[in-house]
Amino acid sequence: MCGINGIIGTSLNDARAVIASMNDTMKHRGPDDSGIFAIEGVGFGQTRLSIIDLSAAGHQPMFSNDGAICITFNGEIYNFKTIKSQLVDYPFTTHTDTEVIIAAYLKWGIGCVEKLDGMFAFALHDNRINKQFLVRDRLGVKPLYYYETNKKEIIFASEVRSLLASNKVKRRLNSNALGDYLTFQTIPGNDTLIEGVKMLPAGAYMTIDNSKIDIHTYWSINNYVGIETDRKTAISKTRELFLSAVEKRLMSDVPLGAFLSGGIDSSAVVAAMSECGANINTYNINFNEKQFSEAKYAELIAKKFKTNHTQIDLSANEFLGIFPSALKALDQPSWDGVNTFVVSKAVKEAGISVALSGVGGDEWFGGYPVFNRLGGGSLQKLKYIPKSIRQLIATVANYTKQDYSGAKKFELLATDMSLENSYYAIRKLFTQEQIDSILNQSSGFNHGYFPASKHYKDISIAEWENYLKPMLLRDTDQMGMAHALEIREPFLDYQLVEYVLSLPDEFKKGNAPKSLLVDAMGDLIPQEIIHRPKMGFVLPWQQWLKKELKPIVNDGLDVLCQHPQFNRATINELRNNYFNNKNNIRWNMILNLTVLGIWIKNNNIE
Repeated sequence: MCGINGIIGTSLNDARAVIASMNDTMKHRGPDDSGIFAIEGVGFGQTRLSIIDLSAAGHQPMFSNDGAICITFNGEIYNFKTIKSQLVDYPFTTHTDTEVIIAAYLKWGIGCVEKLDGMFAFALHDNRINKQFLVRDRLGVKPLYYYETNKKEIIFASEVRSLLASNKVKRRLNSNALGDYLTFQTIPGNDTLIEGVKMLPAGAYMTIDNSKIDIHTYWSINNYVGIETDRKTAISKTRELFLSAVEKRLMSDVPLGAFLSGGIDSSAVVAAMSECGANINTYNINFNEKQFSEAKYAELIAKKFKTNHTQIDLSANEFLGIFPSALKALDQPSWDGVNTFVVSKAVKEAGISVALSGVGGDEWFGGYPVFNRLGGGSLQKLKYIPKSIRQLIATVANYTKQDYSGAKKFELLATDMSLENSYYAIRKLFTQEQIDSILNQSSGFNHGYFPASKHYKDISIAEWENYLKPMLLRDTDQMGMAHALEIREPFLDYQLVEYVLSLPDEFKKGNAPKSLLVDAMGDLIPQEIIHRPKMGFVLPWQQWLKKELKPIVNDGLDVLCQHPQFNRATINELRNNYFNNKNNIRWNMILNLTVLGIWIKNNNIE
């Protein structure tokens, strides 16, 4: 696991200077080594976190044996030994998966990406044809950002901050993405909050030929094919694929750990690790505020599987000391990533460099309320109320403005109650009217993806597009790598995902949450875990923001008040209502704005 960067289409001297600067901003991603490759027109950089083949032979950027191919690689290829066995003619000099990619490219060309099973982002230069390739894994686990200058230079990096360090990217806020951020708490699609900076799409590669860019899709989440099978077979196959997904991710030359909340997903990961014979180190965060503590559930799983368990006790004052560092670590603004920062810090300090996470289980197995609310059609029942009456209710509610939090429900009432509007009503943080009030501009959301039907598979894809990929996976990467911790997600195994998406909805519905996963792994998970209340990994924000973290809230909101794209009066009204307990302003509304303000300040964004 590493940080990668590069520039294409510039001079040799400029390339060296730019790469050195970008490498310097990503030392946290790769403290073990760093390297620069630069020739006229092309420069690659890398900071290395050694996980496979810890020797100096794994130094990057790495070259083919004849020097014609250069690669800078971030990630893990779980099937690299299988691929290597098919490349007997190549004179390997290392035990790395990086060198396997080089050899695979020499044999199969860029089509070799379809053979790779893992999480990855890499750049490859082929000196024989003077062409470059940027590649990203199927489900978007590893990030890869790029920017094209007005001189037709193409800059890329694992983090937006690295691009900013090149001094070739203007630190200008992307006004077209602000509506997306206030709607989804992130930016769905391939845009970012920096004007001109894009994300390479998941499952795609870019070819760069004399500064001409072409993007090609080699995998789509719609690749799944609906299958006819019986439930017993589906349960058995799901278990087989999940155990395989976990076993692949145990590949490491350094110690491994696992995040353990005590929920179904993280418990299933630990159970599968035990089935695979792993020596397991588990980590759980415990809060003094007992209503947010999941410690007893984590301890139950730790005892069952005899893990080396560490409970991380966190008070408000301790968190206050960590929070500013977490905000500085944000590559893109997100309040959700702070959770991962805290646990990653403790895991790394315990000597662990690789940890498994249960992220993704809710999206594929129907764990969120959105599945029942849309899939079961509960929201759609409102359609039977005449539209004129619904609009009247919405108008009255909007006029009274009694409840800022509930406004999106009334916004939905005034629409045609379509699937698209129903989905966005569930996922929205602010209503369109609220967003227009917060911003000194009219700004709808541009990049949201809505489900094509009420089937679980379509809702799963929408959740991946709008929440899992642009927020949870991005935050997992940036906050884990802030501590040089590699986090692996078995639920993001593409073979598992394709299979689960191919199954009928009824296999995923049941009396227990995530019925298919529970039936597949339930014999290993205690009933207390399966039937416990769903909490999610949420810090006690409501209490902390109004007390210990209040100075940081004011700091972040003050930044927005001074920014020309935000309405000072609205920001101050939200702040006053929140601290005075008026109009039911939710903590995540305030935190979302606070984090945005701090991010703008920390990164000197215009």
